[in-house]
Amino acid sequence: FFFFFFFFFFFQVHSYMKCNLLHINIKKCCYIHFKPTGYKPDSELEEQIVTINNTVIKQVTEARFLGVIIDSDLKWKSHISSLNTKLRCEIAKLCRIRHVIPEKHYKVLYHSLFESHLGFGISVWGGVSNNRLDPLFKLQKKCVRILFGDRQSFLDKFCTSARTRTLHEQKLGVSFYTREHTKPLFSKHQLLTVHNLYKYTCLLEMFKIGALKEPASIASLFKVSQRKPNSFIIESPSNNFIYRSSIMWNNCRTSSSKVSFLTPFNAAKKIMKSSILKVQNFHDQNHWCDLNFDSKELKLT
Repeated sequence: FFFFFFFFFFFQVHSYMKCNLLHINIKKCCYIHFKPTGYKPDSELEEQIVTINNTVIKQVTEARFLGVIIDSDLKWKSHISSLNTKLRCEIAKLCRIRHVIPEKHYKVLYHSLFESHLGFGISVWGGVSNNRLDPLFKLQKKCVRILFGDRQSFLDKFCTSARTRTLHEQKLGVSFYTREHTKPLFSKHQLLTVHNLYKYTCLLEMFKIGALKEPASIASLFKVSQRKPNSFIIESPSNNFIYRSSIMWNNCRTSSSKVSFLTPFNAAKKIMKSSILKVQNFHDQNHWCDLNFDSKELKLT
């Protein structure tokens, strides 16, 4: 059944393109076979060959689509790894150019050269566990230290020769290797961590779907409750965007919530970001904890 539907779909696409004088580069085409959890390989299914106009369409385990690397398991390991490499390059660029740019423009640099890559398509892949986001979070903290950290105190550690230090200071202790805390820097400049950037993006998209019914192709997949006009009907539990985003939106709203589908867009954005920053800055002043990234703590008030 799978390959029958697959052939029929490709035949329809190919016929449409041909009738409208459009061209498909079949040599660059590929397909991914998404398998459910607990899937047992079928030898006959695995040996099937997909062809269009006698050209074999190769099967791949991952492919880049609109800047996001999609893998057959939908675990986003390849995309996170690729993003990790890209962000390292952006940090290197920031290290080179920060000396010739005034500090008042550092936040613009951060949003344009770093966060623009970090937040691209994050509502698609950002719903993974915090452990998988940890490598990206470490790079984000490094970038924040470079742009907004106390550079002078960092350089002072290396400015003095070991010969001029007193005897008890020549052996470098824990304080020498301790890095600057980033939580106060995120709070001071109102920056969202990668975990909370995912929540902010999802809430914005849910607001657009509920208030503006845009984009129409995605909005048609959601159902707004008739009894609670500012809430979504939740389907059966799943890991997809529809379920996770609906749960997040419904849990964030309370009876005293200031955000509804009638709220002006700019006002809704401001309330969402301030609410997320409030949770992000909560608890310990210097150290991060899991509650700073927990969507259950978030309330749009």
